[in-house]
Amino acid sequence: MNNDLRFSIVVLTFAREAILADTLDRLAGHLEGRTDYELLLVDNNPEDFSRSAQLARFNLAKVIWDGRNKGVAARNLGFDMARGEYVILLDDDVFVDTPDFLDRFAAAFDADDRLGAVTTRKYVRGETRRRLDLIPHTDKSVDLTRPFYTFRFVGGCVGFRTQMLRDVGGFLPDFFYGLEEVELAYRIIDGGWKIRYEPDIVSEELEHPAGRRPKRDVQTDRLANKYIISYLRMPQPWLLLNMVAFTPYLLYFARGEASVGRAVRQFATWLRKSDRPRRRPIGKEATRYIRACGGSTWR
Repeated sequence: MNNDLRFSIVVLTFAREAILADTLDRLAGHLEGRTDYELLLVDNNPEDFSRSAQLARFNLAKVIWDGRNKGVAARNLGFDMARGEYVILLDDDVFVDTPDFLDRFAAAFDADDRLGAVTTRKYVRGETRRRLDLIPHTDKSVDLTRPFYTFRFVGGCVGFRTQMLRDVGGFLPDFFYGLEEVELAYRIIDGGWKIRYEPDIVSEELEHPAGRRPKRDVQTDRLANKYIISYLRMPQPWLLLNMVAFTPYLLYFARGEASVGRAVRQFATWLRKSDRPRRRPIGKEATRYIRACGGSTWR
């Protein structure tokens, strides 16, 4: 690692040129005058766009592009090239509201040398209801105004200790999109690292429709990935409970938002792959950590 660089900011982009310009403009304003970071823009677009004008305002900036859309796992390309002590991962349609967000990430990591990830407070533009999918915990009544240790993180604006990523690896390449954060979180806590929610780092997600697949396809992929995650990381007897109980639950509540049958077939196809990861459920220390955080292992 480069001792002069504390932060490697990794931004993944696909098919959102106008929004990306706004995101980078907001980011450049927050970073003005700083020299302790690098910006790594991971470009999933098939076209090779010129980024020189967009990146001119940044201290150190590099585009990572190979002409293919690798999905969410393309973020690993940024992780592999990161030279900073901490990796800050941003999506291209997420505006950081906290100007000194880098210092706040650093303060959280500096306070606990086993802290592997910092998840932040995120809201969706125009949304007034409490979004359960943005709560990094299985207890959805948790107080989001206070910091707490947890075992999940929410994507969009999240910080990682680079050494932790070197230890446990990045996002699973088997996932093109959906719930990749849950799977990585299992490996983080199973590796003896902690995750902490920090509400004073705030970001706004646009959930911009550009580059997104139809909702039913997305939800079906998320369900298939849920099966994969349960199989890979969930210990017995919670694995059996999850598989038996979750499918009827989805059949009743999906209401056309996902194809349960297609998700099951996708999972079965994945199981037959010769190069898929082996099942490695989390250990007893990780399950104790989940309980200590007030969480539920079976979910």
